[in-house]
Amino acid sequence: MRNANWQIIFTDRKSAETEPARPNWAVISISEPPAPEAALQSGWHSVLRLEFHDVEAWEYLDVESVIRFSEEDAAKIIQFVEALPDDLKGILVHCRAGISRSAAVAKWISEAHGLPFSERYRAYNHAVLSLLEKVAMDRNEA
Repeated sequence: MRNANWQIIFTDRKSAETEPARPNWAVISISEPPAPEAALQSGWHSVLRLEFHDVEAWEYLDVESVIRFSEEDAAKIIQFVEALPDDLKGILVHCRAGISRSAAVAKWISEAHGLPFSERYRAYNHAVLSLLEKVAMDRNEA
């Protein structure tokens, strides 16, 4: 765990697209397939773009058109966050509605780096959080 003192915000796509760029903030942008990437303002410190559907019961979904959150996606998030400088002010995480996927990523970042996250917030995507925790643990054990 790092000693970063970041602020972590999760929000919806429309809010993220209208948010003025902050050169001392990073963005994790999660798009809902088949929607195009979010039209973020230019000037953010760094941006990670991912695309996956908001599903939780993956083992029960046998639909080829569903793009699931993968271990590769989790590793990209972990690597992205690990590469950020400690003096960054914060990380903005967004998905379509700003409720589930982005909240799960924000919760993982907060927990992994000792940052606050509301214990009362439960609408995050539990499968996304679980896979992030698993991949992070596997990386630490390697």
